[in-house]
Parts: sequence; C-alpha cells; structure tokens
Amino acid sequence: MRGEVISVDSFSGDGLITGEDGGRYTFSASSIRAALRIGDKVDFVGTDGVATDIIALTSQPSAAPAGGYGYAAPAATGAYDFKTAMFQFEGRLRRSHFWITWAILFVAGIVLGFIPILGTLIGLALLWPQTAMQVKRLHDMGRTGWWVLAPYGANLVMIIVTFATMFGTIAMNAEALENEDPAAIMALFGSFGLVALIFVVINLGWLLWLGIADSQPGRNKYGPNPKNPVDDTANTFA
Repeated sequence: MRGEVISVDSFSGDGLITGEDGGRYTFSASSIRAALRIGDKVDFVGTDGVATDIIALTSQPSAAPAGGYGYAAPAATGAYDFKTAMFQFEGRLRRSHFWITWAILFVAGIVLGFIPILGTLIGLALLWPQTAMQVKRLHDMGRTGWWVLAPYGANLVMIIVTFATMFGTIAMNAEALENEDPAAIMALFGSFGLVALIFVVINLGWLLWLGIADSQPGRNKYGPNPKNPVDDTANTFA
C-alpha cells in the first residue's frame, strides 16, 4: 500500500502514515530503512493500523497538515524552542540552550520577585521549567533525570547543618552571647558564614557542571543529539 507521512517524532523516530485507503497507520523507528520526514511518499504493509516494511518513494518535506497531526522535526540548525526547553522533560537540551533558558528564568525570577505574594507564587511555579531544563541537560549527557534531585538533597543537608551549627554555637557560648561578647558573636556568624559558603559552592558547582559538560556524542536513549537532530536521526536509521 502507498501513503504519506503526516507525523514524525524527532526523538523516537516513530510516526504516523495516512494510507491511500484513507486509514492512518502508526509506525516505529525499527520499521523504516531510512529516516522519514513529514510529506514523504512511502510504500508499506498496513495491518491493524500498524505500518511495517516501509520504503520511502519520494522525499518532500512539508509543514504539518492543517488538521494538526504531529509536528515537523526540529531544524538541522537546532533552533531554540522555549516551550520545549522550559516545559518538557523528554529529550535532550544542548549547552547553549540551557544557558539561554537559565538566563530567562533568572531575570524573570528577579523581576517577579518584587511583586508581593504573587511574585512568591510565580517563583514557585518557575521550579517546573528550572527542573525541566536540568533534566534534559542530564539526558544530553547520557544520565538519568533523577540526578536532578542531587542538589535538592545537598541543600536540605546544608540547611540541617546550618541550624545544627547555629544551635551548637549558641549552646556553647550562651553566657557570652548574653553579655554581647564580640568574640562569641563573631563565632556565631563565622560558623553560619562557612555553611553559607559551602551552600553557594555546591549550587554554583552544579550549575556550572550542567552548563559546561559536553553532550554525549550521537543519539542516546533520550533522543538524537540536539545540535543536529535531523542528521543524527538520518544516520541512525540509514
């Protein structure tokens, strides 16, 4: 049977074909001999809504149909897409797009932080895109997105250490603090400052690691290399 590709997932390689019989058939990346694009004419075997043994007849990339089936694969240049970068946890995110997303969220957090109450709520909402971009950056390095919990765990430990250190210092220097002994006060702030410094180092180190570490070459289990997704997918299925 002959048909036309109307949807291709740029990450998995799966897609959808409309057949000459008017039916729609799903296909997996393992069923194609070369990467397909929206608009390609194909010959295939269709059984129970699934297309197999797919052979591309022509290659005519086009925009997604007006009915809204699927979407076109990202451009080979890897153009920045803020919706994908900020709101999706699937796939990979290249370093430059990570820093663009981080800068947008950083500025938004500062500006919105001046709005009473609403700014706090929006700040909490920004945790979603912040986590999404970190998960995809981890994917790009070939690591599971669960690593994103590491800095949260470290921060929790540092908060516990901070309070423990402060209470310990207060307990050991209670009398001196009551008498406003400068040495005791400096010891209290000194212990707090050391913990705060470690806190900053951990979070800054995490940010720099995510933003500087190189991508895993080629396609991995999370998708094609975001620097050139179309060519990478083509090489994978060629």
